Amino acid sequence: MNEKYLLKICLAIILLLGTATGCTIAEQSAPDQVPSITTSPTPKSDANTKNTEEDNRRLLDAKVTRVVDGDTMKLTIDGKKETVRLLLVDTPESVNPNIPEPQPFSIEASNYAKKMLTDKDVQIELDVSERDKYGRLLCYLYIDGKMFNELLLEQGYARVAYVFAPNTKYVDQFRAIQDKAREQGIGIWSIENYAQNNGFHVPKTK
Repeated sequence: MNEKYLLKICLAIILLLGTATGCTIAEQSAPDQVPSITTSPTPKSDANTKNTEEDNRRLLDAKVTRVVDGDTMKLTIDGKKETVRLLLVDTPESVNPNIPEPQPFSIEASNYAKKMLTDKDVQIELDVSERDKYGRLLCYLYIDGKMFNELLLEQGYARVAYVFAPNTKYVDQFRAIQDKAREQGIGIWSIENYAQNNGFHVPKTK
């Protein structure tokens, strides 16, 4: 009985050793271990890129309390009163004490701004330099998700102007919008040689 018992033990040990050796061989011949999956960033579509640009804006909530003229407004921001000047655009003068009469399309630009902005909740975007020499906030102003600076250019109520680094974030697209308005001959572009690089030049009456 002892011999049979010992024989069974030996057979069992041989079987165990064979199984272990087979597993080792199988592991060595198996393909490399599959690495853990790492989620890579989704390539940005145009929409995603636009959203990212919007997320990177320095936006402040504000309320328009008064429109001074086409490119200057009074706002409250966190309860503080501020005067803002729209960046990179210039509308004809309607309230300049140095200009005795309103310039052509100044009243139209001012009325457009009043209609669009008075008592409205808006957002403003600051660029690099926040204020001008008069202490006014320099900004791009948004109403219902649309940039009002661009709307003035589209309507032919403003020209691209006061382009001073580093506040030039949107100057290229502003000029593209201005070119379309000029081609259409609307607003300030309907008067020959009126809107020029150095300002507005009212034609002299004969």
